[in-house]
Amino acid sequence: MPRDATVEQAVGRYLGLLGDRHPSTARAYRWALANLRDAAGEEGLSHVLGSEVLALWLVSPTGAGREPSAASVRQRATAARGLVRFATDARLLDAPTAQAALEALRRPATPAVVRDTAPARLLLARAEGRRPHGVSWHVWVRFRAHALTLADTGATERDLARACVTDLAADRTALVLDGTTHGLGEPARHAVGTWLSSREQLVATLQGSPPPQLWVRAHPSVHPRTGAVAAVGMPITARGLRKAFQDVVAALVDGDPRLGTCTVAHVRALAPVRTAARGEPATPARRPPTGPPEGADEPG
Repeated sequence: MPRDATVEQAVGRYLGLLGDRHPSTARAYRWALANLRDAAGEEGLSHVLGSEVLALWLVSPTGAGREPSAASVRQRATAARGLVRFATDARLLDAPTAQAALEALRRPATPAVVRDTAPARLLLARAEGRRPHGVSWHVWVRFRAHALTLADTGATERDLARACVTDLAADRTALVLDGTTHGLGEPARHAVGTWLSSREQLVATLQGSPPPQLWVRAHPSVHPRTGAVAAVGMPITARGLRKAFQDVVAALVDGDPRLGTCTVAHVRALAPVRTAARGEPATPARRPPTGPPEGADEPG
């Protein structure tokens, strides 16, 4: 291959050498670099990797036309670093160009993903209204509490899924997540209070002691791989919280198409600066994380 190889040629060669990598890593690299190939396949490799084209590609919209998540930006950068190392070893890039590319791909230098919060604000306003058709009462109550807690805390679903009822302040004015205390506004306090009443009904259907987690399932589900059943009232996973959020948003879109682009990340972007630093003593007692059951990967 000549030194002035195109992006398409270099990516094709590099992807052909991923057989020894873990399948999930190989899939992620193929996804990211196929996107780069689609965006700049016919351009010269040195030009793309040594110019601002690379930085612009990192934060370019996804194939669905949406803004990439921070995780997607990081994955693109990781895959591109692998391509740069390969191209350098194969003498498709000179050292200065490779160094410039790696500097642009350093994780701290990855451009921030800026999201439009208008759909999220619209969603929160809609959550104050009537329950959409096809969404059960318990799911709707949990969705409202989830969305308002997201907007107040900016927390990830992983941290939210680990939260226990005891992580809430007695008056529900604060929630401890991963050692950090977050204040909750009046709408979130009211929504969480309504959810706690609904949650009590759900966990009452279980035999034995109720789970400590704040967020539990409103519907049973079956794990797609293991067949394990997650019953009503059992803890819901981070993946389940996101999927349930998306399902309710999809029901709301029928009444307002403007909500179609809204994700948990857009709602999370509404969060103010944290109210307490990590490690600061918090009023609620904090319990160690309790892992969800094996069959709890699906929404409920």
